[in-house]
Amino acid sequence: MGIDQKIVGRFQELENRADQLLQTKRIKGGESGYVGPFYTTNPTYESLDSDLAIQWGANCLNLLKQVFGQEHDHYIEFKRLYADFSDRSNFEVIKHGFALLRAAKDDYEHGYLFDTRVLIEAEVFGDFLEQAEHLLKNGYYGPAAVITGCVLEDGLRKLCQRNNVSLPAKATIDPMNVELAKAGIYNTLSQKRITALADIRNKAAHGKWSEFNDEDVRQMISQVRSFMEDHFG
Repeated sequence: MGIDQKIVGRFQELENRADQLLQTKRIKGGESGYVGPFYTTNPTYESLDSDLAIQWGANCLNLLKQVFGQEHDHYIEFKRLYADFSDRSNFEVIKHGFALLRAAKDDYEHGYLFDTRVLIEAEVFGDFLEQAEHLLKNGYYGPAAVITGCVLEDGLRKLCQRNNVSLPAKATIDPMNVELAKAGIYNTLSQKRITALADIRNKAAHGKWSEFNDEDVRQMISQVRSFMEDHFG
C-alpha cells in the first residue's frame, strides 16, 4: 500500500470513528429544583463522550498536521474547535469538527492539495534511492538497479496520472515513456535516457548482472534522482 492510500485510509478510519462517537450523544440537564426561593429548571444540552472525543480529536489533529501543515486553514480551525471538545455541551463543536474532517478528506482525495502530494511522493522516492545507494556501496549493484528501476517506473506512472495520459493498468516503463514523450511532458533526449535506464532495470530484474556493472548503476541512480527532482522536487 502506497503512502497516498494510507492517508486516504486513515481519513476513512477517523470518519468511521466519528460516526461511532456521534452515537454516544446524550441529552443532559433539565433538572428542576429550588434555587433559593425560586423553582427553576436547568436548560438541557447535547453531550458526547468526552474521553472518546479528545482521543479522536487528537488523532485528527495529527493527521491534518502531517498532510496539510500547521499553517493550513483546516488544521488551524480544527485546533480551535478541539479546545472545546471536553466541554459538557460538546456535541455541536464536535459535529463541526467532523464536517471539517470530511472537507479535508474531500480536498485530499480530489487532488486539491497537489503540492502536498508531490512533496510526499518526492520524499518516498528519495528514501528508496537512498536504499539503492546503500546496497550499491555494499556491492549489491543488481538489487540496487532493481530498486532504482522501480522508483523510475512509479514516477512515470504518477506523471501519466497527473497529465491524464491513458495507459493499461500494468503498463511498464517503455510504453509510459513513449506516451509521456508524445504528450510533450519531456523531450526525446529524456525519452532516450529513460529507455537506456529501463534496459538496465530489465537486465537486473532477469538476473543478467554480467551485462552491466556498478558504475552503470551509480549513473542510473544519479539520473533517476535528477529526473525525479525535475518532476517531483
